[in-house]
Amino acid sequence: MENKIILIEDDGEIRCMVKDYLSGEFEVTAFRDGTTAIQTIADYDEYSLALIDLMLPDMSGMEIIKTIRQSSNIPIIIITAKDNDTDKSLGLNLGADDYVVKPFSLIELAARIKANIRRAKTYQPLPDKNSILKIKGIEIDTISHTVTRKGTPIDLTPIEFEILHLLASHPGQAYSKERLYEIVWKEPYFGNENVVNTHINRLRLKLKNNAEDTTVYIKTLWGIGYKMEDK
Repeated sequence: MENKIILIEDDGEIRCMVKDYLSGEFEVTAFRDGTTAIQTIADYDEYSLALIDLMLPDMSGMEIIKTIRQSSNIPIIIITAKDNDTDKSLGLNLGADDYVVKPFSLIELAARIKANIRRAKTYQPLPDKNSILKIKGIEIDTISHTVTRKGTPIDLTPIEFEILHLLASHPGQAYSKERLYEIVWKEPYFGNENVVNTHINRLRLKLKNNAEDTTVYIKTLWGIGYKMEDK
């Protein structure tokens, strides 16, 4: 449902501050712990986004991300400590789409929420009239926003879909991390290398048929960025 977000934050002051600030534009369902959230929410797809603190009293934010990703691809933004790069990487690898660092600006948080919701709803159209893009055994349907390999669905998050769509639509074209971030995330790149790398690595794993699949779907160009070739 549009404009409904989940907030899971154990710090009462931060929880109330965020909820009050966002309530003008969003219907915020707030929880102080993960157990209550998981027991209460029956369908994550009723929400536009989840905002999750990684450090919770009962279960970690990582566990909540895994639980959500078992049934939903709604955008997830993690709230993390300033110097905890390991948690950022783990959260992104588990399926989070973005992160904000404490202490954060409420204006920046609102902007990131809107950007992630917008990305989940809007995709760039293909330059031609064919809605099915085929490359290296992968089929990308830009109308239904689905990806399959020999008829088997590949479950991608909205950001993963946009990255794949962009690279597959322009085989052989190299994209720097900066350019890739600006196109997909639709905001300025401020050295967000870890975010780009993590999403690319996660996408690569999902595209492979199995652990023995040696197909190179997305090629790394050291010192430049990434590209996809059709051969």
